[in-house]
Amino acid sequence: MRNKKKEVTDKKIIEAILKEAIWCQLALTDGDQPYIVPLNYGYYHNALYIHCAPSGMKLDLIRKNPKAAFNVTLDPEYLEGLLTMKYRSVSGTGKAYIIEDEEGKREALNHLTGHFGAEPVHHSAQSLKTIVMIKVEIESTTCKISYMDK
Repeated sequence: MRNKKKEVTDKKIIEAILKEAIWCQLALTDGDQPYIVPLNYGYYHNALYIHCAPSGMKLDLIRKNPKAAFNVTLDPEYLEGLLTMKYRSVSGTGKAYIIEDEEGKREALNHLTGHFGAEPVHHSAQSLKTIVMIKVEIESTTCKISYMDK
């Protein structure tokens, strides 16, 4: 990272940001073409959990190449006159997996909804057939925090 003053390596701070944020950008590739999609997620034990419809571009790309990247950002604020922002962000890479089995989907869905404060629910087999759960196992992260005074 070029600006070492903003770099954060403390795993507890990185995890706190991942637990607090609710929105991320997930990046995948289609051959040599990048593809990025904003979505909500749940964070649990070094993984992001994402739900989606049973078909779509995300799933097609994950099946071709499970390598993924992501970014979450909290507290973005433009600092007038300084041509900069204050923020907290975590970027990372990992591998994305489509969760196929019913119990895995149920657990992943509870990690997702638990991220938003919901209590675990026993989702029916029928309801689980209508969704797909994706797990992004995080392999690496970088974190930047910029709280420059105005």
